[in-house]
Amino acid sequence: MTRILRFLQPSTLKNRLFLAFLLLIILPFFVMQLRNHYQVKNLYEQRISEQSHYQLDQVKQSFEVVKSGMLMTALRLEKDRDVLSALASDKQSTTIDASIVKPDAAGKLHPIVSAFQSVKNQQLPDGDFLHYTLSDLQSRLYASFESTRTGKFTYTGFMELPAVQKLLQGQEPYVWTTEDTDAGLTSGAQPSKAVNLYLTLKDTAGQPIGLLRISFDYQQWLLKNMKSFLIQQHYYVLDGSGSVLVTSPGSVMPDGLPKIAEKLRYSGPLSYEVDEATSSIISSTYLPSMGWFLAAQFPLEVFFGDIRAMNRQFLITFILFTLLFIVITFFILSAITRPLMLLKKKMSEIIEKNFLTYISTDSYKGEILDIANTFNNMVKDLLQLIDRLKMEERQKEVIRFQMLLQQMNPHFLLNTLNTIKWNALSKGDQASAEICMSLGKLLESSLNSEADLIHLYEELELVRAYASIQNYRYDHRFEVQYDFEPRLGYALVPKLSLQPLVENAIQHGFAKMKSGGTIIIRIYTNGTSVLILEVEDNGRGLQPVEAAIPRRRKPIGMKNLRERLHLLFKTGAGLELEGLPIGARARMHLPLLLSPPYEQGGAADVESTARRG
Repeated sequence: MTRILRFLQPSTLKNRLFLAFLLLIILPFFVMQLRNHYQVKNLYEQRISEQSHYQLDQVKQSFEVVKSGMLMTALRLEKDRDVLSALASDKQSTTIDASIVKPDAAGKLHPIVSAFQSVKNQQLPDGDFLHYTLSDLQSRLYASFESTRTGKFTYTGFMELPAVQKLLQGQEPYVWTTEDTDAGLTSGAQPSKAVNLYLTLKDTAGQPIGLLRISFDYQQWLLKNMKSFLIQQHYYVLDGSGSVLVTSPGSVMPDGLPKIAEKLRYSGPLSYEVDEATSSIISSTYLPSMGWFLAAQFPLEVFFGDIRAMNRQFLITFILFTLLFIVITFFILSAITRPLMLLKKKMSEIIEKNFLTYISTDSYKGEILDIANTFNNMVKDLLQLIDRLKMEERQKEVIRFQMLLQQMNPHFLLNTLNTIKWNALSKGDQASAEICMSLGKLLESSLNSEADLIHLYEELELVRAYASIQNYRYDHRFEVQYDFEPRLGYALVPKLSLQPLVENAIQHGFAKMKSGGTIIIRIYTNGTSVLILEVEDNGRGLQPVEAAIPRRRKPIGMKNLRERLHLLFKTGAGLELEGLPIGARARMHLPLLLSPPYEQGGAADVESTARRG
């Protein structure tokens, strides 16, 4: 993956800047425009869906009101005395021929038909879609409408209906059905879609004397109400099994509409579905009393126009804008990168021309002029730095020569001491030989300038050599005692770190003592990471000492030691002087660095030991 990204990454500055502009400007602009486009589209879809749901809810409420009115009307007619009296009088009639009593063109109406007309007028404007049919049990049929389906609309056909048979058998007090009915058809041969309520009418003795049917032509009712809505759209009525009962004229039903309606039933109150095939918004509501779905289809082209054409226009506009941006961007990038390429060329000529190259500033301004001036100043500074380095190099050579020359004197002194030592031994002067040997150790240690840290036991050997020389000088006025664990002998300490402390104790503590001087060198650890070295004496303490002979130079031992500790360990080491009731104590603490020899189980190098400490 890393190789692929590295391969796709542009190699030149111009292409990198262009890619940066593309990712930071063009791509966000495209995403923003695309987001705004879909946000506007979704906003309009939501508003359309809200209005569609509002219209569906109005239809749903009106439908429930009409249905409730049908039941109330049926109960009213069941108790209407005129209707019951007319049925009773017709029942006593000697007429046996089956006939249909319907509205008279001359205006003379039967009392039952007149009652039908009265309830129809009371339920306006929905009364035009409510039709009433009443039959007695003596082959007579009363209707509130005229029907051209003479072959279908008969007393015998009415009595053979399944709902009528249920009422005659006494299975139900009333029956709701949705079968096709001939009610309301004044022309044409196709039946209407209707909701029918069947009810048995009984006399005062509780005996059936007639059968009432109230038919609600919801198909024509829905088509009429659709024309009065603010948003014109297509409507569908589906039953619980998904079969389409009613469709509005000129509609193209989406595939899977029953599944969409079932899904929207549980999706939320204002949910909708966008059908891409028909480019329309589908909304739906559920009629629980009937188990039906009332769906609305709004074609998006009606509101948005041609959506695809709008999308194509958006894409073409974006492509043209992108091309214009590319041309302008490359022009700007060329103006930026051209001076940079000149700067690159001049930088490559620095070595070839021995730093004697400059950029002309006549044709530049702004930041590019600042870059050119900075480059010229850099070349001047480099020339000055080269001159300074050459001078320092010559100075280092002079210092190196002086150091080599001065290194000859200690070697000559060491060889001279060896000569004096052998001369003293040949004459039996053991004391002079020991002094020469001790001084030789100190000189040899000073000649080995490569090692800054040495083992503690080596440092103690130097202290013994120095104390031996000083004991001869002070006629054995003091003794040195050592207190430390053997394992600490391989701890690393700065070279000649204890010798200045011992020197300070001898010169300031025992200067006026005749005998009995004691120096205790105590070495221990504080935990596992700190090594503590103490030099304690029983001399005069920290009181000022008057020197018998004025010193020509200031004492540098303690100051030198503090500086070396700071250079080696920074804040991890320190040196303190402490006055005691008798004498004084110098305490030095530094990191514990154990470096035993490899053959004794130590680490292979000092660095690993230091990391453990």
